[in-house]
Amino acid sequence: MMGLDDVVDTYCAAWNATDAGERGRLLRVAWTSDCRYSDPVVHDLDRSALVAHIGVLLEKFPGSIIRRTSAVDSHQAGLRFSFVRLAADGGLMREGVDFCELGDGGRLRRVTGFFGPLAPY
Repeated sequence: MMGLDDVVDTYCAAWNATDAGERGRLLRVAWTSDCRYSDPVVHDLDRSALVAHIGVLLEKFPGSIIRRTSAVDSHQAGLRFSFVRLAADGGLMREGVDFCELGDGGRLRRVTGFFGPLAPY
């Protein structure tokens, strides 16, 4: 079983993977098979839909990355962490926080993201 930091960092790495196959592989490691993702823009995405959604964002903002900016706070079957999206030049694009429900093996079962408006860069 992976530690929570490793689960979250693997999940964040999926957001930075430019190859769709690699994104899917990383999400299989960090997510349960029935995990769902929602944020202010998209709702109830399964793994394959999130792989596609991330691909669209990486095409729209080439070279941008997600970076975890906080410790992973957890209790019972939930966790949260803060993150930023940085532009290719390192400029801040967006700050946010993800709230997650844990499932089997300490992997993510539900991810609900919150973030502010996209900053000009």
